[in-house]
Formats: sequence, C-alpha cells, structure tokens
Amino acid sequence: MINTSILLIDDRETIIESIDKSFKEINFKHKLISVNSTAKAWLMLDGNNKINPVPRIMLIDINRISKDGIQLITAIRNNSNLKSMLIFVLTNSHNQKNKTDILKLNVAGYIVTSFEEKDLLHCLNVLNDYWNIIES
Repeated sequence: MINTSILLIDDRETIIESIDKSFKEINFKHKLISVNSTAKAWLMLDGNNKINPVPRIMLIDINRISKDGIQLITAIRNNSNLKSMLIFVLTNSHNQKNKTDILKLNVAGYIVTSFEEKDLLHCLNVLNDYWNIIES
C-alpha cells in the first residue's frame, strides 16, 4: 500500500498499544492513527479535524464501541468520499447479533481474535498480507 494510514478506534489504551507494537513487529510501514471514540473518528474523517489523506483502512472493535460503532460505519458507507474505506472489525466477542448487523454494512472482515500478543500479531500479519495483495 502506498502512503496508507490506518484508523484504529478503541477505548482501551492497552489494546491500542498492543496493536501498535504488533504493527511494528511485522514492519508495517504505514501510519497508525488511534482514537478512543467514534465521535473523534468522525471528526477526523469528515469534520473540522479532517485528516488528509483520509485513512484507507479502519479497525474497530464494534462490541466495545457498540451502537456508536454501527452508526459510524453506516455514516461511512453513506458518504461518497468515504464509502470505499476498508473496515475490519477486530473483537474478542462472539456477539452474533452485532456480527450479523455489521456484515450487512459491507465490512471487509469481522475477525474474532484474542488480544493476546501472539494471536494479535498473527491476525495483523494476515491483514497486512491481504492489504498488500489488494494494493499491488
């Protein structure tokens, strides 16, 4: 991927740090931008604090952020400038209703993983390989 940034939305500092560490371990060359709420994420995507270029990929734990996360993804899918964003749900919850609701919003993946270092590293490595394939 060329000059891609990843937007990570999670309200747990330890998860943000673990994901950042895992990306560094796999030599992920792109910028990780993290926020702890969907409101902050939306401002970065379409508000006064809009970042440029807009991240091509978003990671979110929908089961932590709940309804706000579903609303954010819906808003992204309804915005002509954002709807092509790749969205991956990373979660350690097996909440079937959230999974069903999210898959209807055309997410690129709903990935149930523990946030243990080994599992997270494997998951992000697979995602990195996927992104490299679709961008080549």
